[in-house]
Order: sequence, then C-alpha cells, then structure tokens
Amino acid sequence: MKILVVEDEKKVRDFIRQALEQAGMVVDTAGHRADLLSLLCTSSYNVIVLDRLLEGWDSLEILDEIRTRQPQSKTLLLSALSDVEEKVKGLSLGADDYLGKPFHVSELIARIHVLDRRGTEKRGASKATQLIYQDLKIDLETQKIFRGEKKISLTKKEFQILVLLARNPGMVFSKSKILDQVWDLNHFPESNIIEVTIANLRAKLDKGFERPLIQSQRGMGYWLGEP
Repeated sequence: MKILVVEDEKKVRDFIRQALEQAGMVVDTAGHRADLLSLLCTSSYNVIVLDRLLEGWDSLEILDEIRTRQPQSKTLLLSALSDVEEKVKGLSLGADDYLGKPFHVSELIARIHVLDRRGTEKRGASKATQLIYQDLKIDLETQKIFRGEKKISLTKKEFQILVLLARNPGMVFSKSKILDQVWDLNHFPESNIIEVTIANLRAKLDKGFERPLIQSQRGMGYWLGEP
C-alpha cells in the first residue's frame, strides 16, 4: 500500500511517516502545496493523508484537483478543526474520511486500511466501464456523466452516490447505508450530509428535465428509478 502524507509541520510529518512505515506501508511525504501537486503527477497512491491547514491554505480548496489528478486515491483529512460542522464541510467537498487532531496512530492506521479496502473492493467490483440507466450515462473511467446530450459536473461525493444508486436501480438505500458505503460514517447518523448532497445531486441531474431520476421516501431512503 502506497501512502502520501502531506503535512507542513516536519515533526508531525516524520512521526506519521515512521509509524506508517512500521505498519508496512510505502510512504511519500510533502510539506508544501507545490510538492503535493508535483507528486500527484508522478506517483499513484492508495490513500492521501492531507493536513487541513497547509501553510495557511485550506486544503479543501484543492480536493477537486486531487480528485482530477488521482481519482482512484482516497483522501483522509487531518485537522484540529474537528467539530461536526467542519467534518461535514470537509466530507461534503470530497474527502473520504476526516480525523481530528490530536489522534492516536493506531486509529489513523486503521482508517487508512479501511479506505484502501473500500477502494480495492470497488475496483474489483467495477468490471464494466459504463453505467447506463434510461437517458443517464456514467463513464466510470473518466467520471463523466451525461443525461441525454447534457454533460453534468458533480463533486466527488455526488458522483459516488450516483454510481452507488446506478449500480442498483430500484434498490432503496437508507441514509445509514449510504453513509457506510460512501463515507464509512455509519457512526455519524445525526449529520444531514446525505440530504444536502442528494439535494444538490438532484438539482444537477434534473435541471431541464421533467422526470426526476432519484426518488425518495421519508423513513426509507433513496433509489434510482420510478416513484
């Protein structure tokens, strides 16, 4: 497993690197935003451990760029900003997990293994390169989405939810199931992150079309298909 640790405090960066290497991982490190972007062009990573505040920059601003350059990588944010609102913000903008500082190394290692396992399972399950449902077309390799002739741009989490539903048309997914599948946050049920993300996804998918693609029923969940 290859990991990229991005942290501007050298002592913290070296501490994490040493702990992950002792756990059997191959680790690259970066202390600057420019180094991060350079490494993303030259190496591939299973998981990117990213400090939320990097040299005064909020790393949330570059999550989209990370996704574009390495769509296969999972991103775990580290941050002293660990209240619920900040976690929801980070996850909504595309992080796969969020760990508050200070943290136990054993928990960091466990979360990295969970993220990598989820990525491996999804890659193994994804034999088809396209998902098609009625006028919806999803290219899994390029992550391009079309409804009819209209190209639709989605955030990372919106894309992951849509793929989950499109792989199983007609199947109802509860809020907790989506949290578990997309965020691995079944322990975080009080968040409204699902409602917000799906509302944004619906707005993008259905704009200009009379028929909604994603259905919902209170107390049950969401599905792709007919009401």
